[in-house]
Amino acid sequence: MLFCRCLVLTITLCYCGAAFHVATDKLSSKSLKGINMISRTKVVLIKCGSYDFQEILPAVERLFTALGGIQTFVRAGQTVLLKPNLLSSHRPDEAVTTHPEVVRALIRLVKQAGATPIVADSGASAINIESIWEKTGFRALCAEEAVPLLNLEKAGSRHFDFNGIPFSIAKPVLEADVVISVPKLKTHVLTVITNAVKNMYGTIPGYQKTMLHKQFHDPVSFGRFLASLYAIVKPSLTVSDAIIAMEGNGPSNGNPVHYGFLAASSDGVALDTLVCHWLKINPRRVPYFSFLKESGAGETQWQAIDVAGDSPSQFPFRPMKLPSVFIGKTAPAWLYHWLGPLLWIRPLMNERCTACGLCVRSCPVSALTLIKGKPPVLIPHQCIQCCCCHEVCPAGAVILQQSLLMRLVHHPSRLKEWITRLLRSTR
Repeated sequence: MLFCRCLVLTITLCYCGAAFHVATDKLSSKSLKGINMISRTKVVLIKCGSYDFQEILPAVERLFTALGGIQTFVRAGQTVLLKPNLLSSHRPDEAVTTHPEVVRALIRLVKQAGATPIVADSGASAINIESIWEKTGFRALCAEEAVPLLNLEKAGSRHFDFNGIPFSIAKPVLEADVVISVPKLKTHVLTVITNAVKNMYGTIPGYQKTMLHKQFHDPVSFGRFLASLYAIVKPSLTVSDAIIAMEGNGPSNGNPVHYGFLAASSDGVALDTLVCHWLKINPRRVPYFSFLKESGAGETQWQAIDVAGDSPSQFPFRPMKLPSVFIGKTAPAWLYHWLGPLLWIRPLMNERCTACGLCVRSCPVSALTLIKGKPPVLIPHQCIQCCCCHEVCPAGAVILQQSLLMRLVHHPSRLKEWITRLLRSTR
């Protein structure tokens, strides 16, 4: 009897997951009516095949030209904060962080406009910032360009509140005359993608970012928080580095993929919207879009966005491979309540682990313990599945395991094979 009950619930859960994906795919592909044609958002798409500075600089110049010139965003005498993605200690070719040559081009153009550029971001590990600067090439970049590289962990912050949860934003971000966000386009196991909107999470200094994952550990609540944060620190301009992006189990353990473009817009929401459209990512699966739409923080309908620069038809866009593990819920809450203990994603450390302890320090609920010289040990019942450990690991040693039921929820096509094997074993 128990077996039958579990089997029925499993089939129902997988059917709901499959139905959700099919329904949202159909909804997202329908043409929208009544779009306001008077004032349309613009996103600029420019082909750029490599990180050779002689190719990047003219590509970035073309971005600004299509947006009305750099004077549209930057004036002489202003302080311009360039905010790359400096997630963790990885080389530029690993596609985890924004490539320094993209930021170099922006530094040069900001200086030409008579403004003062500064570079700043708060990585996933507050105690590892020096290593991050070194490995990503940003320490060398800022030294060569004579530009300040700010430590947001020590620069002071201003306090805010979201639904009773306190958090703070680094003062240099709030006090800069202009903020230009320079994200790296990647997949993300919690938010599906990280690009314009998610990049602003790095304006929160220190281990707050980790502790906020404890408060907002599911995609929906975290998406709501991201939408609120973006409204506070909305940059003047976003320039996305998608020359080499990351697909698979991003944001730090995926696979580099060559897309060969830079994209920019004064509306980062519109930029993320078009990226999803180009790379065949259903925006309804990205947890912050619905909240951004409600708040009017940016354009979430791709049909209402004008594309300038190079035509998307010039690019061999192929669907981006999304994370093989995904935390998002695709079935009714009551089913998750019933089967919660059977639906989980947990970290497993492989042979790459160096026992550095970053994952242990990044866990907001102390679900990992470290024995000297050995890989961390997980306390399963304490894990909240926020995947912070996966995000901060510099060695790519954290593998995300899914329960059997979770795998079936996210891959309903496997259900038939599983049931067939189960029936055969009972004969």
